[in-house]
Amino acid sequence: MSNRKPAERRQGRGTSDVGVVAAVSSVPMPQADADWREPTVERWVAFWQSGLSSQVEPSDVPALRRLFWLYDEVDRIRKALNETGRVVVGSQGQPRPNPLYKQVSEFQSEARQLEDRFGLSPRARLQLGIALGAAHASLDGLNARLAAKMSEMDDDLWKEFE
Repeated sequence: MSNRKPAERRQGRGTSDVGVVAAVSSVPMPQADADWREPTVERWVAFWQSGLSSQVEPSDVPALRRLFWLYDEVDRIRKALNETGRVVVGSQGQPRPNPLYKQVSEFQSEARQLEDRFGLSPRARLQLGIALGAAHASLDGLNARLAAKMSEMDDDLWKEFE
């Protein structure tokens, strides 16, 4: 049970209550893109098996695909960086950082924005007002254990007065 004021009585009414995410998605897992690398496919499957997938609407799938495409491209670029070297020869013959670093940075920036929109970090979930069912369940369990312990303490206290 919460000690919070009802939403309509709060001064900061823009603060939403945290909702519990169900574990079952209403959208069936779409197929991974055929050209994605194996680690990206594994991330895709893991996302669709998580509680967060229950919040996905069919209209969200293209943006999710873009996010996982970004993941895949960043992995490919990192591999290319390892192969071509972190430092390359510039136009004047000077050593300079590989320009692929800029592309990685741009892709990662866009991916972070999409991750925030889909609640793919603890902070993003908090901002979206999402609590995963397992976390909620563990909090319920903790509250139940606390209530049981307090009940035991009350019983012990009354025994002293008998």
